[in-house]
Amino acid sequence: MVGKNRKANLKIYIIPFIIITLIFATITVTMSRSIKNYYYELKKEEGLKISGSISSSLSNTALAVDTINSLLEEILLTYLKTAENHREFYSEEFFENFSKIYDIDEIYAYTPEGVIEFSGTGKYIGWKAEEGHPVYDFMIGNDEILIEDIRRDSESNLYYKYAYIKNPDGTFIQIGILAEKVYDLLAQFRLQNILDEMAKGGDIVQLYSLNEDTIVTASTDRAMIGNKVENISLTSCRKGEICDWINDTNGIDLYEIFVPMENESINLVSLGIQYSLDSMTPVIRSNTFIAVAGIIIVYLALTYSIIATYRRKNKLISLAYFDSLTGLPNSAFLKQRIDEDKSKKKNGEKKAIIIIKYHNLNLKNITFGYEHGDMILKNFGEKVKSLEGKNISIFRLTGEKFVIYLDSYDDRDEILSIIKRVNSLIEEPLIVNKVKEYPIIKIGVVEYEDRTISLDELLKNATLALNYVDLSEGTNYRFFDESMQASVQRSEIIERELREAINQDFASDIYLLYQPILNSKTNKIETFEALARMRSERFGLVSPLEFIGIAEDNQLIIPLTYLILRKACRFMSDLIEMGYNTLRIAVNIPSIHLLQEDFVPNILEILEETGVEGSNLELEITETSLMENFDIINNRLKELRRHGISISIDDFGTGYSSFDRLSELNVDTLKIDQYFINKITDSNKDSIITSDIISFAHRLGLDTVAEGVELEIQKEYLLEYECDKLQGYLFSKPLPEEDAIKILKETNG
Repeated sequence: MVGKNRKANLKIYIIPFIIITLIFATITVTMSRSIKNYYYELKKEEGLKISGSISSSLSNTALAVDTINSLLEEILLTYLKTAENHREFYSEEFFENFSKIYDIDEIYAYTPEGVIEFSGTGKYIGWKAEEGHPVYDFMIGNDEILIEDIRRDSESNLYYKYAYIKNPDGTFIQIGILAEKVYDLLAQFRLQNILDEMAKGGDIVQLYSLNEDTIVTASTDRAMIGNKVENISLTSCRKGEICDWINDTNGIDLYEIFVPMENESINLVSLGIQYSLDSMTPVIRSNTFIAVAGIIIVYLALTYSIIATYRRKNKLISLAYFDSLTGLPNSAFLKQRIDEDKSKKKNGEKKAIIIIKYHNLNLKNITFGYEHGDMILKNFGEKVKSLEGKNISIFRLTGEKFVIYLDSYDDRDEILSIIKRVNSLIEEPLIVNKVKEYPIIKIGVVEYEDRTISLDELLKNATLALNYVDLSEGTNYRFFDESMQASVQRSEIIERELREAINQDFASDIYLLYQPILNSKTNKIETFEALARMRSERFGLVSPLEFIGIAEDNQLIIPLTYLILRKACRFMSDLIEMGYNTLRIAVNIPSIHLLQEDFVPNILEILEETGVEGSNLELEITETSLMENFDIINNRLKELRRHGISISIDDFGTGYSSFDRLSELNVDTLKIDQYFINKITDSNKDSIITSDIISFAHRLGLDTVAEGVELEIQKEYLLEYECDKLQGYLFSKPLPEEDAIKILKETNG
């Protein structure tokens, strides 16, 4: 049968082959086992009888062990007191000689702080006992003398019997004797005789005992004593089962069994018995070879499967917990780390999250491309990684952000020190594709002790602190505090109220005040500038700077501006009905509007909706916004003027516009910023350039409006230099509709 891939279907060959192989292997293994098991079972029964006899003989050794242990403790105590009485001679030479004289395996002299000062072997000097270690427990305990049971040494992993004694000055001595010496005192004396007796007669080739490290402790062959029996697993023996296999010793085939003994008093784990199997070896070996070959194949297949699974799992872990670009742990790793630390966090332990943002990365992406930006992040990540230490871990968060997790610190000075180290990393430029890159970074820090706070909350707070960084203030970091959170909550409430006001259109939350602009020659009102105000249900009056900034941050500035335009045009419609047909209403327009394709149609729609002519509307734009997108905005202004709408440049003089380009602009009026109006009263007359601005505007055929006129002397100066229009508190503050109409009637009649 041939499949779509033009190859034979391997299954029809593999399946019969596997079935035949399994049947053959089963028959072979069964026959081999039947032959071996019959003979081996006889030997196992014999081995059990031998082990029973030896166990009975050894049952009385426990008392001997207790006696030896008591004598050993008395000897250790004598050694300790001898060392204590010679404190004035403490030195490396003294302890080395002391060890040799008294045949002591280990002796250490400790300082009161638990640091090894002297050692009989010269090892571990400077080692310090940590909390939880037996040496540490003795050091802080009330016992003057302590003798431990045999235990594993934490450094060498050898078993010792240790004893301690404290000196009056707080120093203390530790003496240790290898456990092997304790067991040898009895095992080599008692067990050897028993094995020699049991091996007499029969077909036993050799009889020996093993400890848990498979070291021969006694044997009918004296040459084996002290040797390690290799390739032996005593797991099943420890479970009470007999272990057995074939052993080739000096060319002789031996059947070797290990019978569990479990005599802890002399560290006896199993009993080894060797029988000669010359007649059985050829039959057993030929059958065993086939079985072993099959096992090896299965083993190799299983090993390959395990290795493949292991590699696949590591790859998945890498994808899940490490950033592919920088190789740093990612936010998932950070969350797991913080959750783990919460479970073992000590009371009062302070931690911190430090977010580092590569501030100018977007500019690099736009200029050189995203691959270049990725290389910047990779190089920067390597630099940040160099900060890792005992309590400092580095993570890649997202995009241009990295996280330093400080899992413990003493005070804020320690965090400031880390920030200083971070800033030192960017003192030298990064070299990426032979381009020198000068990183600009912002740093936000949140400190915490509350173990219940989530990572999401921590990152939110750290990011909030980051957003409060103002590089113009000379520092690139901020610490989170509750006032920031309160500010965010306030912004969220104001944003929500703004959305509701925009959706309701006629809501009173957003209302307008109107400041009159007077003709300097006639003293009559020609224009009202509409100024937006907000009355929050929660906070009362909100500054225009605040709610307009919130609107900009939350993409509400466009609908908010249209709302203001509608309200202003409705007021203008009311004025027209009163007979003030030539008046204008001026509204500030954010630069983003002028970049919208549908801006002009939307303006015309509002005019038509409210019954106001283009000649009754004046739009104010900032000088800076004009220069940023000159050609696009200038064409948009030309289209607006074609419909009779006047255009004025607000706050003129504070931006960076070129006088040459100003002549190309489609505008009607320059509104001179209050800064220059205030300069009128300056004693240094040479610094006053207000008259020059007025003169220049007139040469371009533009009207001028002086903003923020508050003093009579300012008015006189402006009239002297023929400023066209005046606006400011000298004439009127911004007024609600009723008061604006009242002053209009009083001024214009």
